[in-house]
Amino acid sequence: MTTTINASPSNGIVQTADGSGVMKLQSNGVTTNALAWVNFNGNTGAISASYNVGSVTRNATGDYTLNFTTATSDANYAPIAILGYTAAATTDVPRNCTGKTWSTSSFRFVNQVSGGAAVDYAYQSVAVFGN
Repeated sequence: MTTTINASPSNGIVQTADGSGVMKLQSNGVTTNALAWVNFNGNTGAISASYNVGSVTRNATGDYTLNFTTATSDANYAPIAILGYTAAATTDVPRNCTGKTWSTSSFRFVNQVSGGAAVDYAYQSVAVFGN
């Protein structure tokens, strides 16, 4: 669970908490802040900075799983990925970042270039929005 601060026209500001350290800011029951975010090295999976992401698993080239520290309330979230560059940045232009599996505890995705080849990017960022 999380700490939730919800602003609603009928109830004003209502706060609930469970001590998990995760915070949700809501407007009329809809979360407005990221549930999790991470900046990591795609070659190693090493995290540079994060919120509610405990680890990044590098499953294979370009294939990663973000493991949430505290589970989301459901798997109906919206992950957004921004890819950095490789050593061949002039030729490896990202074409696709495909979500493979969504769960309340993790999100798995694959980075692909034109032609469908999976690729690691040195700098990657992912933010997860939802309720």
